Amino acid sequence: MDKIAMQIRLLKIEELSYRDKTKLGEALQEPVFVKLLLNILPDIGRNIIELIVGVVYHTNSEDLLTYEIKSTFEVGEMEAVVCVRDYSVFVAPELLSILVGVSIGTLRGMLVLKSADSFFGNYPLPIINITELIASLQTETVKQSSYFPFFRFRYE
Repeated sequence: MDKIAMQIRLLKIEELSYRDKTKLGEALQEPVFVKLLLNILPDIGRNIIELIVGVVYHTNSEDLLTYEIKSTFEVGEMEAVVCVRDYSVFVAPELLSILVGVSIGTLRGMLVLKSADSFFGNYPLPIINITELIASLQTETVKQSSYFPFFRFRYE
């Protein structure tokens, strides 16, 4: 496997939205599912790529908690590792694993702080094998401008 040298810099992290319908100590009667969402927004001309990652904790009947953040990265010579074609974004797996790993780790930490006083304070975002996740993403097209659900998990 050839190694790819990349220059990557995290420019900023923004909280986009947070909604939680639960309260600390509240009991839920249904299984809770966790869905992670991803939206990749590249600006190849500026060597900027934004990842919006979100999490939805939900039952079969309603969304209980939703949280979204945006991580903005600068990638040197981005045109060599990112391609946009027909409203689809293709990202080299080596770059995607770094961007997704940083973004999910950030989401996990921020979610722990935000949900400390909620039912989900005791149910952090599950640990995710980024290598397997990236492999599954490479088999599917990630559409630009729409959320792509890329991971589902169930708490029982």
